[in-house]
Amino acid sequence: MQKITIATLVAAAMLSACGGGGEVAEPAVQGGSSKALGASTYWSGISRALPTTPLGHQVAMSCHNCYGDNTAQTEAKVSKALGRGFDLVELDLTLHADGKVYVEHNDGEIAHGTFDATLANASLQQSDRMLFLEVKETYSSPAFSDSLMRSVLRTVRDKGYAAAGRPVFLRAFMDGRHQHLVRAQALLATSEFAGIRDHIRLHTLIESDIRNNIRATKSLGFDGVELQYQTSDLFGKLEQARQLGLGAGIYTVPASMGEAFISALREDVDFITTDYDLAATALSSNVRALVQENTSLVYLNAARQSAYPLSYRRTNTADYALASSNTMPGLEWLSVTSDEDRIGGSMVFTGTQSVTTWDADNATDGGFLVTAVVNFDDLTSGGTASIVAKSDAGGFALEQAGMQLRFGVHVNGGYSYATTPLIGLNGTNSYFIIGAYDGNGAVRLWVNNVERMASASISGGVTLNNSPVVIGADPQGATDRRYFFKGKIQQVMVQKWRNH
Repeated sequence: MQKITIATLVAAAMLSACGGGGEVAEPAVQGGSSKALGASTYWSGISRALPTTPLGHQVAMSCHNCYGDNTAQTEAKVSKALGRGFDLVELDLTLHADGKVYVEHNDGEIAHGTFDATLANASLQQSDRMLFLEVKETYSSPAFSDSLMRSVLRTVRDKGYAAAGRPVFLRAFMDGRHQHLVRAQALLATSEFAGIRDHIRLHTLIESDIRNNIRATKSLGFDGVELQYQTSDLFGKLEQARQLGLGAGIYTVPASMGEAFISALREDVDFITTDYDLAATALSSNVRALVQENTSLVYLNAARQSAYPLSYRRTNTADYALASSNTMPGLEWLSVTSDEDRIGGSMVFTGTQSVTTWDADNATDGGFLVTAVVNFDDLTSGGTASIVAKSDAGGFALEQAGMQLRFGVHVNGGYSYATTPLIGLNGTNSYFIIGAYDGNGAVRLWVNNVERMASASISGGVTLNNSPVVIGADPQGATDRRYFFKGKIQQVMVQKWRNH
């Protein structure tokens, strides 16, 4: 393990406080860097105006399996994707015995719509949407693969796709099928495809041996990786890819609770493939609206920060510095080659530290969506320990309590919690945790994007208070702290949340 421990920095003028608190947020950093966000440049030069979060991060949204059983059905689904704000149109490709490429999920030699007919769709051709093409065909030989990929590339070229500002993405699972991408690389190097070679990007979809396969993706000269959205140590693996210069995204965010997953992940990935808002009736908030919704309150990601003062973002692209004090956590840096659960920087809490942001309130009739990337150091003591909280007779708390992990909100005079036993967690892995309450319904909790025990249904806005959002402890007013956490926290996000 390649680990560097960075000593805690102490401000020249210390703030006195009870209970170990006393940190205050400094003013916005004038002309500050983007280190709080760790902004990706993956979409630089793209012609389409991609959905952009309030914090300035671009995320392309992909329509999952954007096709039907025939060309007419595919045109209908593509039309739906165009109308509902998707940026990427995902098509699965196979080669049939008749020598034609078809758009279908499995190679059943059934006469689904051809790839050629699908790309002849004038609405798609004349749009600014990008093709997200997954090669489903098993790799058997270079000659077979060349036949398939030559046909795909010719169709893309001849139908006017893969142009400046509008790349086409070729994708395959890292299970042997990625060899089709290797063959595509070789074909693109020939004179026949000189006009499109600079506008083709290659992605691998990875489900096993993920760390090695991310490195292999880089060594093969490909452009991006896609991970299943419930992958363990998800953020460490995404950060490994990003630090290697790869685009990083997830698949397949489901329709059910898709609004929570998309909002929770929007700052930390470059693309998301989802089934959200693909039903016959359009939802009130489409994928583009979810990415752009003005809900941000706190976003702190230590992954690319190696020294104090740490910076974070609130509601826009301004960076805010966290003042150093004697109660700030240390920083741990894990190398991109370490294969640890986390990559880059993490705040290390030993039971006496906390980080204070600001008094970030929800809407009067709404709730909160809260995320954290956490590695636990104490799973057995049975005490209460706050990961992130604004829980002072109001607000919310994501915390350990006894032998449970729970997320609670203060509604109608008391706290309601979603819970999961700590016994199912360990001190080795990092966990991506989401807590959410939208003002009407159950309080919900997800660990690694798997839902745990929700609360009983409640209704009403979360009680407002005047305490700040604190990381690593529970706030008692502006300066006092209690319920200190032991472990590592890499990322925290807090959003205002409403019923979607």
